[in-house]
Amino acid sequence: MEQIYLKDYVCLTEIGVFEPEHGCKQRLKFNIVLTLDYGNVKKLDKLENVVSYEIIIEAIKKSIAGERLNLLETLADNISDYCLAYHQVKIIDIQIEKLDRIDGRLGIRLVRKKG
Repeated sequence: MEQIYLKDYVCLTEIGVFEPEHGCKQRLKFNIVLTLDYGNVKKLDKLENVVSYEIIIEAIKKSIAGERLNLLETLADNISDYCLAYHQVKIIDIQIEKLDRIDGRLGIRLVRKKG
């Protein structure tokens, strides 16, 4: 098993239940680790033989591009579902933080295992 990750990725999106969060974008910080199992397959130093880091960014972009979400939990679930659809991905550990809601950070951490 091995891991790939995205750390301290920040993007703007509108999300949140509370009235002050409606109609304005806020910064979210993502830290995501994917645990992969390639079995005994040799990777041969070719991109097509591995899960690209780009799937993590793509999962985030697709998840925030749809309809407005109220909950970080829903966003984390959507990203998790996207990444776990790759058969090599066995575990996802995702942390999302709101950077602009309070003085400090608040967020969610989700760990999902396939099977």
